[in-house]
Amino acid sequence: MVQVKIRDIAVSHGNKVVDNEPYLEHFRKRGKEVEHFLRDVIGREKRFLFENENENTLTISLQAVNKLMEKTGLTGADMDMIILSSQLPEYTAPPTSIKIHNAIGGKNECICYDVNSNCCGMALAFEQTAKYMALTPHVSKALLIGCDYINMMINEEEENLYGHYGDAACAVILEKTAEDAGVLDSVCTVKSEGVDVALFPGCGFSNIFRTDNKKDMLIKFVPPTEDVPASAGESISKLLTRNGLSKDDIRMFCFSQYALINIRKIRENFGIDEDHSLYIGDEYGYTGTSSPFITLYEAIERGQVKRGDYIVIWTIGCGSQNIGLLCKY
Repeated sequence: MVQVKIRDIAVSHGNKVVDNEPYLEHFRKRGKEVEHFLRDVIGREKRFLFENENENTLTISLQAVNKLMEKTGLTGADMDMIILSSQLPEYTAPPTSIKIHNAIGGKNECICYDVNSNCCGMALAFEQTAKYMALTPHVSKALLIGCDYINMMINEEEENLYGHYGDAACAVILEKTAEDAGVLDSVCTVKSEGVDVALFPGCGFSNIFRTDNKKDMLIKFVPPTEDVPASAGESISKLLTRNGLSKDDIRMFCFSQYALINIRKIRENFGIDEDHSLYIGDEYGYTGTSSPFITLYEAIERGQVKRGDYIVIWTIGCGSQNIGLLCKY
């Protein structure tokens, strides 16, 4: 076991709550009926959105970080690492993680970087950071933030995307521990035959200043053909088998919240009930990289996960890449 535990976790989200009706009406005007897809397939009922154009990945990340610092009594100066996972950080120069470092009074001897592995980025960063901490004597605490502003990237004429996403950030403090807690195992799988399913920017970065049409920059999307529940099943089965566990040993499966239909199929394949596989995509919308961690946050807040419980985090990103983590909380 990599004995780096989740010390605490906090979430911040947009204050504007929007139900499905504006999206249903939007597509009705275009002769498209999307209610079944939006509610039953993707599993949306409402989502949290930013209220104004001044909100972005930096502002909402700082809100989550400040909540976390208040909960724990820690400060930016206690952090040995600050990592931001985001598809669209507010700044690439300097890294938005350094903007966060500055805002929270981080110390000089600190590692800061941004990571982008799309929707599996925060889970991958968690695994990589925990392993780095375990091997580095002077690094004992890390601040990990996940935040995507996917709504900024969406073409409103694309019914496979518009209305699916929420605006939220999740912040986690990872800490070395002598307790029986941490990362037991991980599985990362790449199936790059789906490499062109979702392209952003649609025109490629080299062309963003060569086009006058904003829509050229938005996500270019083709519905994927990958059997996502099967991919999840491969990773989860491997994690359980090689660690001598069964699905009944796992207190909570924190899945990608992208599509309810996928979670229902994974539940069916493994015989997992809803109490052990919380779904929050109907409340938050899909939040990208942070979604399995917001699921964990909600499970902890609702008393469904406690210290010593086994949890599995599984999520998938464009390309495709999926990662499964077996942890002891």
